[in-house]
Amino acid sequence: MTEVLKRRQIPEGVRDLLPDLAGQKRKLEEFIQQVFSRWGYREVSTPAFEYSEIFAADLKAGLENSIYRFPDEQGRMLVLRPDFTLPIARVVAVHFAEGPLPLRLCYGGEIFRYAGGLQGKQRALTQAGVELMGDATPGSDAEVVALAAAVLQEAGLDEFTLCLGHVGFLDLLLAAYDLLPQDVEKIKLLFNKKDFVTLKEMVTKLKISEQAKESIMQIPLLRGGVEVLTKARALLPAGANVQPLELLQEIWSVLEDYKVTQFVTLDLGMVRMMNYYTGMVFEGYTNGLGYPLCGGGRYDQLLTNFGCELSAVGFAVSLDHLLTVLTRQKKLPELLEPLFVAFDESGRENAIATAQTLRRQGAVVIVDLKAATYEEAFQAGCRLGATRLLYCTDNDIFDADLDRGQV
Repeated sequence: MTEVLKRRQIPEGVRDLLPDLAGQKRKLEEFIQQVFSRWGYREVSTPAFEYSEIFAADLKAGLENSIYRFPDEQGRMLVLRPDFTLPIARVVAVHFAEGPLPLRLCYGGEIFRYAGGLQGKQRALTQAGVELMGDATPGSDAEVVALAAAVLQEAGLDEFTLCLGHVGFLDLLLAAYDLLPQDVEKIKLLFNKKDFVTLKEMVTKLKISEQAKESIMQIPLLRGGVEVLTKARALLPAGANVQPLELLQEIWSVLEDYKVTQFVTLDLGMVRMMNYYTGMVFEGYTNGLGYPLCGGGRYDQLLTNFGCELSAVGFAVSLDHLLTVLTRQKKLPELLEPLFVAFDESGRENAIATAQTLRRQGAVVIVDLKAATYEEAFQAGCRLGATRLLYCTDNDIFDADLDRGQV
């Protein structure tokens, strides 16, 4: 390969966004932040790289091996941000620990995850999300789920599902069978991957009762409306803690008031591969996309790592995945179409003044760079995709519709 060709390549897992997609993505980001703002969330920004200690204890194996690491000039290990929740937790502990509660923060930007051997999988992903800190009630859990539904609805999606679960249910059920820690982690990983064929093969070989095996294999079937909570209770051993199921019942009740339960499916086998989740978790899906559109949950113990005692819940939406879906459904944000301002040998000052006035009014205006005849300007405007031509002379402006060619 020649040096020229090498210089034209980009690394695997990243991509260029060309006009108009880059502009549509930016508009989508701004729109989502506006939705967050209307719900009372204030934006914060964190560095693209941080010290590795922030992430070391709270990422499970699925992400621990996906972090980009590099040393600083003093030899201290840095990582490119693989997740937003931990940096936001640090920000809260440092800057907002004594502030009024609950605290509502939102963010947007890129995360970076190494995806070795996975053809086509992105390594730089754009997210936008929220964190609600300082409240442990079902109302805060329900608010972030309802906000996720609002973002997807207002972005233009008509059909999507928010799968809602609780990490405590699976933990309680597996703890009742005295499984080895490594077996518990493998079972959770298989639930996360939804690899129920391998799960069945593994559970069949476990040295537990047949009833226990059957209970574990029933968990993937616990999907649906609020009625699945009754079925879930039947799987728990007598005297087991049913608090996770009671909490999901309360969250569902609040979501009914938000009028979004038509988008929500309870999924008692929901597993998210972060160590910090302690309660409710959820993920959003739509047809034709093999990845979650959004996801999040409760993490009441995370801020103790930063010396701060605060309960917290949040979620993030993947801009890249949402952009893919909206592209397929032809529901991308509309961009303003440009006007083309051109001029003859005497009309440059008039053209520039006209363009500046239109720009202040919010129009997108392209000004020709040199004098041209009317015919040349008309053809140039068509090539540039403009909808109208404003052709300026010293004292006059001729307005042409480039779509129909009428003056």
